[in-house]
Amino acid sequence: MNSEAYKALISQKNVLDHTTLNVTLKELASRQEAQLADKIKGIIEHHKIPKPAQHAQPFVSATNYYTVDLEADEIDRIVDVLFGLEESHTGENGEPTPTASFYASLVDKWNALM
Repeated sequence: MNSEAYKALISQKNVLDHTTLNVTLKELASRQEAQLADKIKGIIEHHKIPKPAQHAQPFVSATNYYTVDLEADEIDRIVDVLFGLEESHTGENGEPTPTASFYASLVDKWNALM
């Protein structure tokens, strides 16, 4: 695969990056969402988009992208968990903290799949 084809693949609507999936997996597992966590783990294990031969970091998992194949209700549940985390890290006066902003960015990424 050449770099142009790779860029086209990773920019598709149903693709997420490794960090988003990894953080989501950890948060779901810590909140006893075992079924959803297993699905995310399966995506990480089986749906990686192959990198082109000339990729700058071919063996760095942080640069991986994955095709996400979840149902809308599963994505909604993930968004609910992440949104709750965003809310719990918002400052006393409603001002966003860096952690709240991070979770908000994850919520945005998951919502973009819908």
